[in-house]
Amino acid sequence: MLLLSNGGFVLNIYTLFLAVMLLLFQENDKKSRSNKAFIRLVGLVAVLVGISAVGDIGIALGGHFIILQMIASYGVFALDPFGFLFALKYIDCYTIYADKKKRKMFIIPLEAYAFINLVLVTFSAVFSKGWFYYYTDGIYNRGPLFIPRGITHVVLCLAVMAYVLVFRRGIIRSYRLPIITFPLIIAVGGFLQVMLYNINLEYAATIFACMILLIYVQRRDINLDYLTGVVNRRGIDMAMRNAILQSQDRDFAAIMIDVDFFKTINDKFGHKAGDEVLECIAEVLRVSFDDNDIVGRFGGDEFCVITRINDTKELDRRIENVKESIADIDWSNKKEMNLSVSAGALVYDKDSGMKVKEFMESIDRRMYEEKLSHHLKDRRRATV
Repeated sequence: MLLLSNGGFVLNIYTLFLAVMLLLFQENDKKSRSNKAFIRLVGLVAVLVGISAVGDIGIALGGHFIILQMIASYGVFALDPFGFLFALKYIDCYTIYADKKKRKMFIIPLEAYAFINLVLVTFSAVFSKGWFYYYTDGIYNRGPLFIPRGITHVVLCLAVMAYVLVFRRGIIRSYRLPIITFPLIIAVGGFLQVMLYNINLEYAATIFACMILLIYVQRRDINLDYLTGVVNRRGIDMAMRNAILQSQDRDFAAIMIDVDFFKTINDKFGHKAGDEVLECIAEVLRVSFDDNDIVGRFGGDEFCVITRINDTKELDRRIENVKESIADIDWSNKKEMNLSVSAGALVYDKDSGMKVKEFMESIDRRMYEEKLSHHLKDRRRATV
């Protein structure tokens, strides 16, 4: 009963329940970069509120159980800066059309602070330095670095809000308002937490903000292909237009990839196997290119990759690696598929003045030239 009368404990349990529900709602939708970032953020908050609840239990039971509060204090101090980092990385998933170097200027300092804080908090706890917090006779006390750390967190929160404002034009218009309000809601929760001691309103506010994102962003992501988790035709078009606009400062190339004899695969093995082929190819492309390259499903059995690689030899090497990886896929419970793909690639010439449609048509022609040669080889084998 003592625990149930503790408002902070009840709020932690309720927030943990909501966080688990959010994770369960994402169970079948984990493929895209944004969904993975969303799960990391909600998962971290779930861990933090769970740790806080354990600390509340330690306080309520007292005596030797105070060790639970000490463990909880360490967990919260060590991990909560990663909340800012994960929130920023989630927002970054929707600003991929903005300048990568400028975005890194916000992300790298947060990464550095999160890991430095983890090291310092761990060192202080292991060697009883009491830099951030300490206990005397089982009573919690703030350490000398508590206030500087709190001020740093205010700055980090402002940095996340500044990031959203600076790169707001890189966010799809229909997602702009919920993503802009996301750090604002967390900031309000953090402010109220300072005013109301011992209640984790910041975590509750984060989960509330994530619920808004789930409704207005995660479930309405119009740029994602549902089957494969990569961007769809709309996302490819947007990324291609942006890449051409930035081509004076940043070189890029594009690759079109088409599955050979895909209709035969569907006819012979069934549409479920065909879906599995598309999912596997999307995964191969994801791991074969850099995180900031755009991998998308252009339509049907065609994929497109927009990459910052501007060296033809390196481009050819990556394509060859993709072909080898696809050919080596082990298809369980199926006969040999002899799966292969045709590809066409081109480094964009910034002096050509080519628009999106012209550039895509040039790549498409290259891809179909290779596809034609694959079909001719197959016919020759059939006549031998």
